[in-house]
Amino acid sequence: MDTWSDAQLVSLEGHAVKAFLQGYLTCNSDRIEKNTPTPMTLCNLKGRVVANGWALGDDAQVLLVVHRTVADALVAFLKPYAMFSKCKVHALPQAVPVVLNPQSDNTFAGDWGFGAELFIPADARGDDQSATIAQRLIEDRFAWVSEPVAGKFLPQVLGMHDVGAIDFDKGCYLGQEIVARAQFRGAVKRGIDQFAWQGECPVTGDSWEDPEFGKGTVISTAGVEASERGRGLWVRGI
Repeated sequence: MDTWSDAQLVSLEGHAVKAFLQGYLTCNSDRIEKNTPTPMTLCNLKGRVVANGWALGDDAQVLLVVHRTVADALVAFLKPYAMFSKCKVHALPQAVPVVLNPQSDNTFAGDWGFGAELFIPADARGDDQSATIAQRLIEDRFAWVSEPVAGKFLPQVLGMHDVGAIDFDKGCYLGQEIVARAQFRGAVKRGIDQFAWQGECPVTGDSWEDPEFGKGTVISTAGVEASERGRGLWVRGI
């Protein structure tokens, strides 16, 4: 089961780091800002998502907020390319905090280290704030990729275009040709959807079966273990 404590920061530092990331992120890195998390996806050469989450920063430093289980692999993936652009890539050890925004009663804000904030709806308050935020991501159909499903799905299959993580008008990036071809030729035959679970929490990467849509793959789950129920996201045929 995913919680917000599974978030980890990957830092990229160096001259014109945004320009470097333009060749790897599906979003337009020119639009990355310090105080507004930008949904992003990073694909491999086959156009499959190896990590996704949010990006914040400026021309000197960009933070990628990803699932902790893919952070080290993402660093290893980017490092050989980053060296040529004189950029440093490393995972930060600290957890991504979530704190109450003192300027509003209606939002939570995460302090990302240089004044940037991730705003979370006020209904995320509760005894298990971290789990509740993860539930909100599922309600918003943000398919947060962890290690068991990394490198297996096109970003459109995970609904990344619906959450603003793909810019189809930007220039080339790793996997762009395959992502664009699938989009414009109507080759995406699977998609993300919600499901409810009871009893034992489904495991990410395992099979999930629905009477109407058949078998698919569990992408992420959230809920309350004590009550043995919750919701999740899965990939199914469309």
